[in-house]
Amino acid sequence: MRVKVIINPAAGKPEPVLSVLNDVLGKAGIEWDVAITHEAGDAEAAAREAARKGYDLVGAYGGDGTVTEVAAGVGKGGPPILLLPGGTGNALADDLGIPSDLAAAVALAVGDAGVVRRVDVGRSGTRRFVLRMTMGFEAAMARDTTREAKDRYGWLAYLWTGIQQLADPPTAAYTITVDGEVHECEGIGALIANSASTGVAGVKIADDVDVSDGLLDVAVLQKADLATLLGSVADAAQGQTPRMMTRWRGKKIRVLAKPAQEVSADGEEAGKTPLDVSVMPGAVGVLVPKPAKGVTAKKPG
Repeated sequence: MRVKVIINPAAGKPEPVLSVLNDVLGKAGIEWDVAITHEAGDAEAAAREAARKGYDLVGAYGGDGTVTEVAAGVGKGGPPILLLPGGTGNALADDLGIPSDLAAAVALAVGDAGVVRRVDVGRSGTRRFVLRMTMGFEAAMARDTTREAKDRYGWLAYLWTGIQQLADPPTAAYTITVDGEVHECEGIGALIANSASTGVAGVKIADDVDVSDGLLDVAVLQKADLATLLGSVADAAQGQTPRMMTRWRGKKIRVLAKPAQEVSADGEEAGKTPLDVSVMPGAVGVLVPKPAKGVTAKKPG
């Protein structure tokens, strides 16, 4: 088996990646090599090249933005992704039960420790996302949280930025069309979610958001004070829809906001509304821990 590992050196965890890869893959007799990213688009290009050259697995070491690029690069029908959490939030890894420990995550490629799970991908024009697209409040929060703060405080940096922005968040009027059905409401932000995880351990958008269900979840965030925000976090920690959120579900979504709002896709700037989004069911495979019993899945190699 051949493994190409794509490494984002700007990821949030200072750890000896190459040493771990050599210890785990090398000792197992697995052929591996790496590609290092330097700017946006590098991970996607490296993943596309790895798929073209017939690698059996494509590793993605970095945050969720790196994973999104790798997913776009391997494309539908390409090699599975070996997801190696190295970023600040690692939301998709958390959603799929992939170990946060690097050596344990790499070990999923060894023997029969891992199985391939098909994961949906969201699409908006030429852009892809595996977690969510956000507008308004959360998009601004992602934009305004600095790399220095993320490196120093981890996911708490996002929370602090969000608290600061709650002082006077702008409100927008949304017209949201979900599989042809039109909804109108007001809020400080909206999101289109493929994954349940928020990047905070144990806190999900809701328990019934599934990265493999062939659907996208659409939500609008109402204006809220700090107490309501903290209550919503508590709701999410219990698997309930947060109290400041109205939610729908579908395959094709259009979002119109007045005034227009900034858009973020998996933490990266993605223009402004209006926005047309659809789901690509089971578009990529991700290596996940093998269940104890009762599940059979394709093994790469």
